[in-house]
Amino acid sequence: MAEETKEELSSDEAAELEALLEETGAGEGAAASGIKGKIQKILSNKKLLMIFGGGALVLLIAIGAGVYFLLSDEKEEEVVPVVEEQATEDLKEEEVSAIKKVNIYKLDPFFLPIREEGKETGRFISLSANLLLSNSVLNKDLDKVLPLVRKNIYAILRRKKPSDFTLQRSNTEERIKKEILTASNALLLSGTGTVTDVFFSNFMIK
Repeated sequence: MAEETKEELSSDEAAELEALLEETGAGEGAAASGIKGKIQKILSNKKLLMIFGGGALVLLIAIGAGVYFLLSDEKEEEVVPVVEEQATEDLKEEEVSAIKKVNIYKLDPFFLPIREEGKETGRFISLSANLLLSNSVLNKDLDKVLPLVRKNIYAILRRKKPSDFTLQRSNTEERIKKEILTASNALLLSGTGTVTDVFFSNFMIK
């Protein structure tokens, strides 16, 4: 049998082999921890952290602003009908106040028998008249001449015939209004105002 021979490595060759083994081990470790190394590098770098954090903050602000404007638009759209309703209510209040400013002089009701050729017919007229005045000061002037106003209205009603209230009732009402208007203004001093209209709240034949 041939005798096996063993060659011993010199000191330089042993050092070179050990260095190669260390490099091989270092390469395998770098491959295993490559991702972790990148993450640690980002976390350890303050500038990178500020860039990522600032970008996230800007994104959040943009999203929040968009949501805010969308909600504010919806609120404004909901407010529009409320404003329109408020404007309508204001107009109604103005109309009511205008009606309240109308100056009306209410007369006590008139009740008298209807006669024909001086004889009673058994029928009666019941009437409530209201005078529309041109101003509120005229109320005091009418108070002073009120007995004469009522006397003239009674005289106007007594002159009417039974047929005036049956055959031509609408025309008779208009004629009575005009006669009351003329008779009432004749009793007022010139320049103080006038009775502009007469309307009946009650006009009944019994």
